Amino acid sequence: MVCTDQPAGMCPAFPPIGFQVVPSSRFPLPASLRMPLNGLDSAASALRYWERKQEIIANNLANVSTDGFKAQRVFARLLDGIRPVAETSSDYAVGNLRQTGNALDVAIDGPGFFVVGTPNGERYTRGGPLRLDEKHQLVDVDGRPLIGVKKGGPITLMDGPIEIDKNGTVTQGGQVVDTLRMDAAPQGVDLQREGKALWVPPATKQPLEPAAHNVKQGWIEESNVNSMSTLVDMISIQRAYASAQKAIVEMDHTNETITTQIAKPL
Repeated sequence: MVCTDQPAGMCPAFPPIGFQVVPSSRFPLPASLRMPLNGLDSAASALRYWERKQEIIANNLANVSTDGFKAQRVFARLLDGIRPVAETSSDYAVGNLRQTGNALDVAIDGPGFFVVGTPNGERYTRGGPLRLDEKHQLVDVDGRPLIGVKKGGPITLMDGPIEIDKNGTVTQGGQVVDTLRMDAAPQGVDLQREGKALWVPPATKQPLEPAAHNVKQGWIEESNVNSMSTLVDMISIQRAYASAQKAIVEMDHTNETITTQIAKPL
């Protein structure tokens, strides 16, 4: 007999013999009937947490040389107040800036993002090596056009020297062609990542305040991953994982002893 045909809250707090309570989003299991978290459950949750954290840290380490990459930080959120679950957030701190002298290399020394067009819509980027494609549009290294403010679309240039000032204004032959559009990440919003160095804009886009514009032509922003501290994190994670794994083995041996030795009939 299963308690699924009663209104919410009508299932008995202590079911009679032969009566099984099936928890669901509609019929939540009463707190009095929830199974307590045992040692094996706790250790298994810890293993899953450390596995997920290791994946994130390993990805950070793999992108230590990816220009414009932003590290992900991992923190624990307690599920039901007891089980640790790995959650992530992006670290938007500015990485080291490397001077290249190339007029089509741009970086942002501060907050904000450039905007590029993709088949899936607009995406945010922190800059990097730019170039002119066959249509003479200003595009990033993967051919995505940068979006300008004047026309709200790709920026088309001619052959010849290009100047980009700190506000993102693009000038050629002494004439202002357009201004690179720059948006800000809303306070407290962790943008969804796409690939290594792209982010999906939020539903409500927020232009970067003009006073915060600080575009640097001839520079590239490096990854903000600190390789040394990340390696230390990896070692700490491996040790924590090994400890949780050892705890599971010991508890399993204890259960085996209880079932095969202590509980053996005389």
